[in-house]
Amino acid sequence: MPKSPALEQKDFARTALIEAAGRSKVGNFIEVFEEEGGVATFLFENNQKGYVGWRWSITIFQADKKSAATVSEIVLLPGPDSLVAPDWVPWSERLADYKALQLELEKQAALEAEDDDDESEDDSDETEEAEEVPEDLPAEAVDEELAVANLEVSESAEDDSEDTGRKPPRFLRRRKGFKIKKARGKGKNPQD
Repeated sequence: MPKSPALEQKDFARTALIEAAGRSKVGNFIEVFEEEGGVATFLFENNQKGYVGWRWSITIFQADKKSAATVSEIVLLPGPDSLVAPDWVPWSERLADYKALQLELEKQAALEAEDDDDESEDDSDETEEAEEVPEDLPAEAVDEELAVANLEVSESAEDDSEDTGRKPPRFLRRRKGFKIKKARGKGKNPQD
């Protein structure tokens, strides 16, 4: 039973694609688009890593049934489920967007600074009231209250300093050559 011209072209397209790309990169047949003038485009699955969802497109030309089919082009195209880069945006538009964003951020920072100034004025009135000590307390009790208040502040300051007081990474530490090797042999760490 003779093969139909479409099947012959499909087999020819697959063979030509395998020769160009390699057997392991070519997957199953997906579909064919027949165009005018003896041109047909065949789509095959792509099996390459990193190109999930992409398709091989091979265009075949055959003027009539008697002439031999020829390959016009072989292209790797994205399919409907493939990952593609975002649309290109001209630099002038990206720069204009960046400048507008920076201007907006500066306005927000200025508004926040004004709000912080207003709040700090309100807080200073409250702190003055909190620092006032009743007159009936002895001087020793007043000193103890202030010491406890100072202690609480210093504890939080110590917590903050512990976070920033870590040792630098090993590659940033200064090496001393022979002394480091000698100290390591004794089980001591020269950086401590």
